[in-house]
Amino acid sequence: MIAFALIGFGLALVLIGTIGILRFRDVYSRLQASGVSDNAGLVLVLVGLVVHGGWERHDAALLLLLLLLLLTNPIATHSIARSAFVRRHTGAEDDE
Repeated sequence: MIAFALIGFGLALVLIGTIGILRFRDVYSRLQASGVSDNAGLVLVLVGLVVHGGWERHDAALLLLLLLLLLTNPIATHSIARSAFVRRHTGAEDDE
């Protein structure tokens, strides 16, 4: 039961982040919406999967995937934000 709650809450956070990407117009707001909610949502989904199946050998791969995601998501978000800053992207529709 706890596993399903973790997975459901994680999926809800990912859905909220996706709606934030579609709703916000500024690149920095989109990064904030997606970066925070995707990290938290993916952590909850992967922890829920580990809790659901009980600890087995293949759960180490899920934890390594979790570690990889926690390391690469902030780096990717920072790279996109830095690129937008260097290009002086304002988020306006005619800014292409």
